[in-house]
Amino acid sequence: MGQQLLSVMSDMIRLHEKLIVVSEQKHTALVERDMESLTEVMKSEKDLLQELRAKEETRQELTGELSGDKVQTLKGVLGLLSPPVRRMVESRATELKKQAETLKVLNEQNEELLKDAMAFIHHMIGHLTAPRDQSITYGRPNQKPSTGATRGYFDTKA
Repeated sequence: MGQQLLSVMSDMIRLHEKLIVVSEQKHTALVERDMESLTEVMKSEKDLLQELRAKEETRQELTGELSGDKVQTLKGVLGLLSPPVRRMVESRATELKKQAETLKVLNEQNEELLKDAMAFIHHMIGHLTAPRDQSITYGRPNQKPSTGATRGYFDTKA
């Protein structure tokens, strides 16, 4: 049972490493504004997250079987393992925690990039669709401004 837990945790470490690489690729795609690459990266990220979720469920089942309790943490199971297996599980748990923290930082950076990009897009759309105060062409100085609907950038005639 302990070996199965070690195997699942090793798989989770491998998946976290892949997710870190994918997050870095996502960062690059966001900075370069490469939407095709971003779409591909997000698809692979989704697949990796599904696989990681399945491994986490397996890990929870294994810890539950080891302890005889449905909801058991990894820390609670450590006392039931032999000393060599316990050290290996602790080592892998520490590695998983480090990788999760790295992944969290990368995701926060990507989130900020996305927020900035969306704010920029919103700002540009506001400029392009806002009514104009001045006409593009010259008018008579004593002419009253038209009372009709004002036109946005896309509504003006060439």
